Amino acid sequence: MEQNRNATLQQIAEKALTNSVVRLNVEREMSLEALRPQFNISEIKTSTGSGFFVGQQLIVTNFHVIAGAASVTAELSRTGDAFQIEGVTAFDIENDLALLKVSYQGSPLTFGDSDRVRKRDLVCAIGYPKGVGKITDGTIQCIKRSDNRIQMKIGTSTGSSGCPILNKRGQVIGIHTSSDNSHSYAIPVNTLKNLIKETGEPETFEALRERPFVCAYVHAKTGDKKRKQGEYKAAILYYDAALKLNPDMADVYAHRADAKTELSSNLDSYMEALDDFRTAFRLQPLKFSFSDLRAFFSRLSLFFYIFLFKALLQFLRTVLGRRGWLVLQGFGHARDAKSAVDNGDKVQGKELYQEAINYYTDAIHLKPQKASTYNTRGWTKYLFGQLESEQGNAAEAEKLYQEAISDANEALRLKPKGKRYRSAFYHTRGVARVGLGDYNGAIEDFSECIRCNPKKALYYQDRGAAKEALNQHEEAIVDFQKAKELDPDIGKS
Repeated sequence: MEQNRNATLQQIAEKALTNSVVRLNVEREMSLEALRPQFNISEIKTSTGSGFFVGQQLIVTNFHVIAGAASVTAELSRTGDAFQIEGVTAFDIENDLALLKVSYQGSPLTFGDSDRVRKRDLVCAIGYPKGVGKITDGTIQCIKRSDNRIQMKIGTSTGSSGCPILNKRGQVIGIHTSSDNSHSYAIPVNTLKNLIKETGEPETFEALRERPFVCAYVHAKTGDKKRKQGEYKAAILYYDAALKLNPDMADVYAHRADAKTELSSNLDSYMEALDDFRTAFRLQPLKFSFSDLRAFFSRLSLFFYIFLFKALLQFLRTVLGRRGWLVLQGFGHARDAKSAVDNGDKVQGKELYQEAINYYTDAIHLKPQKASTYNTRGWTKYLFGQLESEQGNAAEAEKLYQEAISDANEALRLKPKGKRYRSAFYHTRGVARVGLGDYNGAIEDFSECIRCNPKKALYYQDRGAAKEALNQHEEAIVDFQKAKELDPDIGKS
């Protein structure tokens, strides 16, 4: 009996893919103003999605499939019939649905009752994952009533958005909207039934994308894409643009917070992220739901984490003071700059080194008598100069080495207490002099380092390298041997 029903469902699904389920080809003119406001430029992006006939000239799909579209065409791939979409007759952003008017006579699918869906019910999705028509079987996992979604175990992917989910009788019980690594999600068909009652005159895509809240939605989705690609700064700019147009988007605040927390070198971004999380919770308060206990407790634990972590950061900021906070920011940026360079991202490395220098400069303005801050800034300039030198930017490298020497000089002028401090300052000046080719001056500085701290292998190693550059081979060998004696691992990568 079950096999007969499955055979019947297969026939219905095949017929639907031939006559009712369409591939949507979407062109968007994406404004880049959020990223580069000084230029009025844009780029054309293409994507695909799915949809299906719910009336003879009416197609449903997800709102996110057509949001911001310049044009949309539909295609029944098995018959080769293609047609233009005339416009949008109704939409529901919260439930991610849009109804489209077409000039083609399609075959509407039969609706079921999504209120009667039960766990472990057999279902199938009929759509265009990766642009290819496909029928995929699966099962219902649960009804996520807190966000009006049906959770399924079914193998959908990009391009399936907007496709119908059929029960074993061949009736539509949901509209696919998203998927993650574990599950796929669908909007209950009863929500669609209510939207169909609101169908009106078609609105052009051009008119729709000019609406501020639609522009905000498109910016938010672009931000989501950038965030998932690891482009966190770009994502934040798009989220900023979205919230400027619509400041009540709870998900955007939460996603912007995620992006800000990924910029781990910037402690201020953590504070801003926590404020965004709080705003998201205020706009979308916690709601208890038996049908989705895991999500509830996950958000609850995040809620407590936010307040505890922010309290900790505020305490740290109070203890360190404004100058200490700036220095800590500088350390973080310099660390991430080195990591970026080691991973091959030289552009990001340069940006982070410059930001680190800026933080140290602000700290110096607050307390100009702190010798260690000058030296730390000088060391960062030296590392930045090394990067510029490696890339063949000799003039920029020379400028940074000269500035590193100036910072080390100022640190020494302030007469720091402690030989270890002075040895570090001489070392910064010494390596910067090496960068400028002043090996004699560098040897003098490394000798001072050794006088202040004779147990540091690095100082002997660097002095030996400077002597080697001057063809003082025998003296260099003595320094290298002493460095090895103090640290057998020195010089190993």
